[in-house]
Order: sequence, then structure tokens, then C-alpha cells
Amino acid sequence: MSRLGVLVLAAAAMVMTACSSTPAAPRGPNLSGNWVLTTESPMGAQDTDMTVTQTGNALAGKVSGQMGATDIAGTLEGTDVAFGFTISVQGMDLRIDYNGIIEGDTMKGKATFGSFGEGTFSAKRKS
Repeated sequence: MSRLGVLVLAAAAMVMTACSSTPAAPRGPNLSGNWVLTTESPMGAQDTDMTVTQTGNALAGKVSGQMGATDIAGTLEGTDVAFGFTISVQGMDLRIDYNGIIEGDTMKGKATFGSFGEGTFSAKRKS
């Protein structure tokens, strides 16, 4: 077989191998679904319902509780999660940011209440 024939055969084999490869599954947890988010602040614990939609590493969704409903946005890197939202409290906007880790169908970490201090949070998947 000529040198050109061997090169063509080798190139064809590489193309067939590349085309038959299955893409790798996304790494890390999938947070899409419904959660109960418990926020611990100096004023006590408060549960809210949280719905999350995950696209790649981007998180979006809503939280709903006593203060009404608002949109959330965040990111997921491995098992590190960060998300937040802004609510209106007595006519003032308050940004609440959450940073934590995922452990199966739970997450936990730190909550920051703008310039008003910090607390902790935990969340558990509902469905």
C-alpha cells in the first residue's frame, strides 16, 4: 500500500473514532427542581420555597415566602453554589446573597444581608 493510502486510512480511522465518541456527561450536581430554603438570621429562621432552573453552570428561578416572590440568579462551580436576590423591605431594596456547598439533595452555607450582617442557610430538595 502506498504512503498516501496509509495516511488516508489513518485519517479515516481518526474521524470515525472521533464521531463515535459519546460526549462527556455534565459534571457536578443538577439543582433544577423545587427546594425549601431555610435562612437563619439574627431575627430567627425563615423558610421559603425556591424553584431552580439550571442551564450549564447558570442558575435562575424564584423564591416565594412571606415577603412575596422574587427572581434569583446564581452559579454552580463543582459543588460550590452562589445565588442571590433583591427584596424590598419597608421601601428599601435589600440584597441577600447565599454562598455554600451542595451535598446530594441538600445545600448549606452563609447568607449575607447586604450591609446588615450575616447568617446561615440550608436547603433541601422537595422534588
